[in-house]
Amino acid sequence: MAYLEWTENLSVGVKRMDDHHKKLVDLINMLFDAMSGDATRAVDTVLSDLLDYTRYHFGEEEKLLAACGYPDLEEHQGVHRGMVKEVLDMRQRYLDNPVSVSPNEALDFLSKWLMRHIIGKDLRYRSYAEGQPDPGA
Repeated sequence: MAYLEWTENLSVGVKRMDDHHKKLVDLINMLFDAMSGDATRAVDTVLSDLLDYTRYHFGEEEKLLAACGYPDLEEHQGVHRGMVKEVLDMRQRYLDNPVSVSPNEALDFLSKWLMRHIIGKDLRYRSYAEGQPDPGA
């Protein structure tokens, strides 16, 4: 059973961005699945993979928003920078002392972080990006 479920009401109207968001959901679900085993090690793996993939996704999303003339691009970029910093901070705390970041804390933080961003920020660009050519496709 998945911790987070992708639903169509999370769609931003651009298949590639939706696929990216599904990948991020999958990474969070990996941590949930690992909680029955070596969850502490899974925190390290998921935080690392999430940072790498998030940086890639944010870059691609920002190219799309620039191409479709999204008026709040600068604010969206600032949100992205803040989100990366939050995950970097958690990862650094984990690297400094692995038991300082519990798997439950990481799971709660990451799932809320992703859902708040998609629902609170990304869905705002749907009307600008939907039906536009995807510059990264």
